[in-house]
Amino acid sequence: MLDPTREIKYFAKLGWIKVIDLNKPLRDAVKVMVENKIRHLPVVDGDKLVGFLSVKDAIDVLDSYNAKELLREKVSKFMSDKVIAARPDEPLWETLKVMVEADVGALPIVDDEGKVLGVFTERDVVLTVAPEIDWGDVEALKYATTNVKVIEPTTTFSDVVEIMKEYNIRHLPVVQGKSAIGMVTALGILGFALKNEKRLDKDLPAEPARSFMEDFVYVPDTSKFVEALDALARSPNDAVLVLGEDKEVKGIITDRDVLRLTAKEVERLLRP
Repeated sequence: MLDPTREIKYFAKLGWIKVIDLNKPLRDAVKVMVENKIRHLPVVDGDKLVGFLSVKDAIDVLDSYNAKELLREKVSKFMSDKVIAARPDEPLWETLKVMVEADVGALPIVDDEGKVLGVFTERDVVLTVAPEIDWGDVEALKYATTNVKVIEPTTTFSDVVEIMKEYNIRHLPVVQGKSAIGMVTALGILGFALKNEKRLDKDLPAEPARSFMEDFVYVPDTSKFVEALDALARSPNDAVLVLGEDKEVKGIITDRDVLRLTAKEVERLLRP
């Protein structure tokens, strides 16, 4: 049985984690995110936490006409300096509540001097917390986002970036007709931009989604939520599609969805 009062240090990544110095160029930070498949990066001055950079911050830069130039600017220009952090001895339930209320996908773990000890992310929730909850026999579609924004393989790079910004999303299923054929992710877009940096302010914005879409993980629309959760844990892009006949997109479940659902269940466990 999951203990909601257990200290967050037992669920977080501690010790070996990736950070970025505030004076490094944004390009370096994006490279760290892409190469390590992480969406949140603590920003440090020396060994002290001074900010936080998310994949969404980097995506915003790609929407600029001078994106190539901005990637050379210091991380400090783009980071959030209003960082919510947690201590390693804080309880799980409180950490989850803070993340949901602040609508953030990660919390740096710091000591009393502000030194970064680790990070607790929504991916950790998927891998270490959510599996300890009894989700019952509920179907995946009950907890999925069903009004899914999709794109076509001809949707351009610049349009994909704009859609992600407008809808505040990090995953876009690519469909041919009604059938899912791929997935575009925020990290995938950043990786594609780095590989084609010389074209970033020229013809790259017109590149079609078929050039940078990725494979996807899915479950049938008759699946149980626990099956979708297991598939999500194995997904390389932190999302699982729920598909109907002919691979029609019926829903999507992301790490952020599981964070919110888990926070509710953990809070319920606190009640007598």
